[in-house]
Amino acid sequence: MPQLLVSIRDTVEAELINNCDIAIVDVKEPNRGSLGSATPKVLEAISHILPQTQTLSFAAGELLEWLTPNGQTLKRSPKIYYHNLWNRFNFIKLGLAGATRYGHDWRAQLKLFFDEIPQDCPTKPVVVSYLDFNSSQSPTPHDLIEFASTLASCSTILFDTFDKSKNSLATQSKKGLINLIGQAKSRGLTTVLAGSITADCLSAALDPLPDFIGVRGAVCDFQRTDTVTLERVNEFVRALQQANQNRTSKE
Repeated sequence: MPQLLVSIRDTVEAELINNCDIAIVDVKEPNRGSLGSATPKVLEAISHILPQTQTLSFAAGELLEWLTPNGQTLKRSPKIYYHNLWNRFNFIKLGLAGATRYGHDWRAQLKLFFDEIPQDCPTKPVVVSYLDFNSSQSPTPHDLIEFASTLASCSTILFDTFDKSKNSLATQSKKGLINLIGQAKSRGLTTVLAGSITADCLSAALDPLPDFIGVRGAVCDFQRTDTVTLERVNEFVRALQQANQNRTSKE
């Protein structure tokens, strides 16, 4: 049954959700975009608040933010920039908005970043596929599934939206999502479905059978840039449990 991923932004929200039934706690800064990066200082502080048994992931922004203008090298070393975090987080994810804009080899560029992850640490890369790939000028989901399946260090793909004004179910048809998630699973990839998913559309989001449902806006006061509230987190936890139970009873 699909499990829950919740994205938080700071230590206040980390304290708030510490005892909630969340499979993966993700860290991002929503004011910096779809996969806005929190600072290493914030990431480290959050990792000390949550128990060591909690699975953690974090967003590192968009790939273009890390590249030099010619797209051939990195502006700075992720290995050094995140040096205190490699043994504290299980996953790192990086957006690909704009990656197809200049005709550069996004596969080589993404590998350039992922190769910076120390091989002896528990942190594994997550390939991010924006479902609104045309407007975000990012690679197609099919290309990213294929790419992710070739990376020995990668076992997870996240289907998300760059434009948060539309949810993933409006960006892709139900049949399209079922096909994408099924294709990813057939390649041995763990799948996460996110992109402005709310309790109202949760049942439809479960139809493609993702391994995880990722949320932030649905558990905030009003929108994703507001603060996560304990009441909304617990409401969504219950909604997911109920939706899973309903699906099991039908089967």
